[in-house]
Amino acid sequence: MSRRRIKIIHTSDVHLESDTFGRSEEGKNYRSRIQRAFEKVVDQVIEERADLFLIAGDLFDSNRVPEAGAQFVHSELARVPCPVILIPGNHDCYDHRSVYKKVDFTTAGPHVYALTSEEGSTLEFPHLHATVWGKGLVEHDHNYRPLAGVPPRRGDYWHIGMAHGYFVDEEEMQRSSLIFPREIAQSGLDYLALGHVHVFTDLSHGTTRACYPGTPAPLHLGVNNGGSVALVILDPDDGVILTQQRIVLE
Repeated sequence: MSRRRIKIIHTSDVHLESDTFGRSEEGKNYRSRIQRAFEKVVDQVIEERADLFLIAGDLFDSNRVPEAGAQFVHSELARVPCPVILIPGNHDCYDHRSVYKKVDFTTAGPHVYALTSEEGSTLEFPHLHATVWGKGLVEHDHNYRPLAGVPPRRGDYWHIGMAHGYFVDEEEMQRSSLIFPREIAQSGLDYLALGHVHVFTDLSHGTTRACYPGTPAPLHLGVNNGGSVALVILDPDDGVILTQQRIVLE
């Protein structure tokens, strides 16, 4: 079977419904700006005719999500014409308070999937010749290893992974949810969609392309020029092509 060319939009760390700046008018405007940024991301998925839309954690700033905020996301995901895959991050982790246990976003359509299993799980998309693996983040601590348990490759599919954690070069560092260069290089993945760091960073190692896509809306009051997502093309002839795409806010 010959793999087909597919296109991915990868985002993370949107931090919807942030209460960082309280309930002042300025804070309300800030939250509205983040919503507009997410709408722009969905617009880009549609305009690019993406085959997959990956959200690699921290879609929400916390698990304290009001009904209106959950409905906003439900409506936006319903607009997406391709498969959407979400994983929890450290801000919206999959503990007993998780927004993903309170709200079933998969009801936005059969194209929406949430990978929340603590052990990890894999989705297969035969029409794309692709698999997507990811796992739920329950406790953001040094015991959690985002890339532990990546399954071995099988078949002539594109193998895509999703992980929310902190990349470090030194393995003795005692930070939470660590990701190491050798784990990326040995993962066997064609592309690894990362989340946690808010700046676009290419972290490709070995034959695996990987990156943090940056946040769609920089989390600073007074910053109005938008952020970024990753555009990823998996091509059977040219390999994996990774570019940063800007999200421009008016």
